[in-house]
Amino acid sequence: MGKLFKICDLGLRFTFFLFGELRIIGFENIPKNKSFITVSNHLSIIDPALCASAVGKESKFLAKKELFRFPFNIFLKFYGAFPLNRGKINLAAINWAKDQLNSQDNSLLIFPEGTRSKNLKLQKGFNGAALIAIDTESIILPISISGSEKCTHFLQFLFPKMSVNIKIGEPFMINSLPLVKDKKLYENITGEIMQRISNLLPEKYKNGDIENIKQFKHTRNI
Repeated sequence: MGKLFKICDLGLRFTFFLFGELRIIGFENIPKNKSFITVSNHLSIIDPALCASAVGKESKFLAKKELFRFPFNIFLKFYGAFPLNRGKINLAAINWAKDQLNSQDNSLLIFPEGTRSKNLKLQKGFNGAALIAIDTESIILPISISGSEKCTHFLQFLFPKMSVNIKIGEPFMINSLPLVKDKKLYENITGEIMQRISNLLPEKYKNGDIENIKQFKHTRNI
């Protein structure tokens, strides 16, 4: 964990101690001494920092390239962000994301929804997390965030007058996959990822359009 990240994380926790409230449940579910992919719902610009703080690791993540403007680009790089050109095929971003999982004790943060939810409810996920998890044989750690939507600009990092709850779910892996991997397979795995996030969310953040999915036969808890 880099020293700059430690400083930023301590600063974040201190400002929440002074001005807000941050509750994290499920520390026991965080894999020890292993790299993993953290998947979460997305409500606010403060979510990457909160997710990193929750898992206790410097979480590398992808952020839209429009955010990488001075001085915010400095802050994003402290938190391990990589610019993503949304709407196009991003082979460089995908390869960068995979490289982050080569470390023995690292966390790659992915928001499967692809962007912040405008109505606070969990949206349908994209298949990127499933694809990277399969290609790297990585552990997936689902977490949920509620309350962070009150943060609408970067200055609120200094005065987070909000109550945020984070729940960390059981980690799981994708295994025993067929030789032929089609779009339906990735969609099924993404569906379970979203369901596991949904199971951790308060009722007001759930989405009734995301159907209940039984545990997919190609995943297992660890």
